[in-house]
Amino acid sequence: MALVFEAKVALFDRLKAAVPAGVQCTFAETVKSDRRQQVWLGATGDEELAVTAMRQGPRKPTALTSFVDVHALVILPGDPIGAERAVYGLREAIVGACRALAPGTLPGLLDVRPESSESETAESTDGAYAALTVRVRIRGRIA
Repeated sequence: MALVFEAKVALFDRLKAAVPAGVQCTFAETVKSDRRQQVWLGATGDEELAVTAMRQGPRKPTALTSFVDVHALVILPGDPIGAERAVYGLREAIVGACRALAPGTLPGLLDVRPESSESETAESTDGAYAALTVRVRIRGRIA
């Protein structure tokens, strides 16, 4: 649906403004992972469509629900606690970007909000890293 794509683009614009300086923010995952802090948009989940009113004609008002995953990664040499602390700071930036995308910003957009998050921390020969995925729910109504 075009509404979901437009909401994803608008969320990306809000993310670029919300993440701290020095954090790479991209619309899709990059091949290079040499940045110490990154945020990118991932998969867009299946949409749920439900007709909300009956009327004559081919176009019926329809409620739309979809998901987009926002990923963050922080790499710090030998500091897993610092890496996880930094990734939670990026989670707050992601939540702020969702809040900045107010209902009505796009025609038909009702709600953009973080629904769940999952983090993982590990140490490797490249240093300590923390990875985060925030699932963002997008709700709207199309005619």
